[in-house]
Amino acid sequence: MSGEPAFLIAAVRRFLNPEAPLPHPETIDWTVLLRLAAAHAVTPMLHTALQKVSIPHVVAEELRSRFERSGVLSLAQSGELARLVGLFEEHAIPVVALKGPMLSRYLYGDLGARTSGDIDVLVKREDVLRSRDALVSSGYRVANTLHWNSHSACLRLRGNEMAFESPSGVSIDVHWRLLPPNFASAFDELDAWESLTTENIAGRRVRTLAPGPLLLFLCSHGAKHMFERLGWICDIARFLMVTPNVDWTAIVAQARQARALRQLSLGVRLAVDVLGAPTCHELPMDPAVEPLTRVVRNRLLAGAIPPAPALDSARYCLRLLERPGQRLRFLSGEYLTPSEAEYRALQLPPSLFFLYYPFRPVRLFWKHAIRRS
Repeated sequence: MSGEPAFLIAAVRRFLNPEAPLPHPETIDWTVLLRLAAAHAVTPMLHTALQKVSIPHVVAEELRSRFERSGVLSLAQSGELARLVGLFEEHAIPVVALKGPMLSRYLYGDLGARTSGDIDVLVKREDVLRSRDALVSSGYRVANTLHWNSHSACLRLRGNEMAFESPSGVSIDVHWRLLPPNFASAFDELDAWESLTTENIAGRRVRTLAPGPLLLFLCSHGAKHMFERLGWICDIARFLMVTPNVDWTAIVAQARQARALRQLSLGVRLAVDVLGAPTCHELPMDPAVEPLTRVVRNRLLAGAIPPAPALDSARYCLRLLERPGQRLRFLSGEYLTPSEAEYRALQLPPSLFFLYYPFRPVRLFWKHAIRRS
């Protein structure tokens, strides 16, 4: 264990709780620490935590510069989200904002307090093509590689999401599922559209997930990615702090019904153990959560840089999922469902799309076994 990862975790703890202790920074390699903070999407938290700490002037200036750039990006995303919501309103397309500026405002009360790489929104599956047409006609560019220039190609995108770039350069992901179809979560049973709230941003009324579904989403999204970013754990910790009266009975029941309670327990356990969030006594004990928590904690303390290796992440998800059927669904999605890499390597017409399914494992075998041997 090196000092920089432990210092970064302690700094995020202090961001959440100004009374939390901070190790002495005299032996810190600041270049390493700043790189870790950027990789884990916690640069604004580090900047805030070190406001009253004596650090080298050049480091303080660089950290301030990065913090300001993050704030400028957050403001640009806020304005872009407002424009996007307005555009969808003109076309009568219901939309829900996920993460990004709305999550920053809810959790931290400040658009610049959280780093976000893009804007994520949710639309209904029947509105996907209309959403694409509305965006493209307004100057947005589709960023995905499609296997064919057809409507069906859009709906076959592997993660049930389509990426766009706005005329101003902001990245936008339009989802029609909260989680990819191969990953079992509470949203297999829970319809997020039935539990929404509305907030104002840049003069627009924007719909977002209600607190209960939001927590389930944050936990499942982080778990799917092995909680490779400290920022995702910080979001859950902050949620527990700003939402003390959340309906735990309903949340636990929803997660249990979908056999996804372990994802919820893991996210909350990490927030408590790693960042000192308030303890939740309503979650039932699950002996599988402790080893899963240990894996994430050890990776963070070892200074692992996201993203986690694909095979490590896949093994982790198999341990995380609660039922054999969920694991089979995950494996088939990971290793059989075609991705954009297959579309780039082999261009087939829609009538031959079925050939992508056997081609994907062949390509993966070639990539991971033959080329590296």
